[in-house]
Amino acid sequence: MRRYGWTIGGVMAGCLLAGCSALPGLAGKASPPASPRASTTATPAASDAPVAARAVTDQEAAAILADYVKRNNAANKARSAELLAGYEGGSSFTIDKAAYTSSRRLGKTVTYQPFGYTRPAFHVPAAGRQPWFLATAHWRRGTTTAKEPTYLLFARQGDGWRQMYSPDAFDGTTADDLPEIAVGASGLATEVAPTDSTGLLMSPADFAEKYAAHLAGKGGAADKSLFAADRITTQAASTRIRMNQYAHSTATARPAGRYPSYTLRTADGGALTFTTIERTLRYDVRPGPERNYVFQKDSGILRGKYYTYMTVTDLFQVVARIPPKKAGPDQVKVIASYSGLVAGDGR
Repeated sequence: MRRYGWTIGGVMAGCLLAGCSALPGLAGKASPPASPRASTTATPAASDAPVAARAVTDQEAAAILADYVKRNNAANKARSAELLAGYEGGSSFTIDKAAYTSSRRLGKTVTYQPFGYTRPAFHVPAAGRQPWFLATAHWRRGTTTAKEPTYLLFARQGDGWRQMYSPDAFDGTTADDLPEIAVGASGLATEVAPTDSTGLLMSPADFAEKYAAHLAGKGGAADKSLFAADRITTQAASTRIRMNQYAHSTATARPAGRYPSYTLRTADGGALTFTTIERTLRYDVRPGPERNYVFQKDSGILRGKYYTYMTVTDLFQVVARIPPKKAGPDQVKVIASYSGLVAGDGR
């Protein structure tokens, strides 16, 4: 994960790669989706709704973001899950805690560089029972600033605010790909309930279910046609094809319901949804004239080569634009992701 700033053996720690080979030296690999970015503007929309309390002011949100960066750098430098738990929650905590574990187990010298964010913009819904807000900002370390923004979603949990989602928009994403968040007359963004499909091609909950099946290479042609091509599912399909000569693969994926999802209405009448998908891959090594094996590159959770089978469980934070429902066909587009391996075994 680029935000960590760890460099181990010339490879960014947390960039979990997968591959297999029939013989040593024939390694193939599949890197995680490239970093994402997001829209930083909002278009006012007329609203007759009474003025509601904001989850936070922009000044409070800026202070929460600054505190998150400070604490994140401290935890990353120490690779401390205890420090991490003080400012992260949801699938962010699970992914990053696993990355800390993996990095420590690799047992290599670490050079750390702190990071930060620039040009933040805030999108704040009404406070509700579980206050939360969305920030978009550009990742920066040293003299390097990302061209596309990161989505940073914070929610109030018990004793403080925690970062729940941190996907980067995919490299090369254009401004037209990044929907503007709708803002009412009160200046508030509008939250969309998980099962609310009003005016949408599908509800956020339906998206999570159908996209999970799509990620695992399942679902009918009609369901698959609902999604524009994206780097996550395209790469997953490519990996299945490439790995097939070395191992039989079985993929299952589902919405990770133990982690909260969040959705905001967009200015075009659609929605921007944040959800977590859990995927498990099992590779059963094929027998052959040579001794085949599979492996997970640069991972302290799955170390070595596996000559019989290997299972990998990873989490994907995905950000998707659900378009407004129209008379003609349209597609949901995933525009940002953050992922990591969280468990695995093999022999």
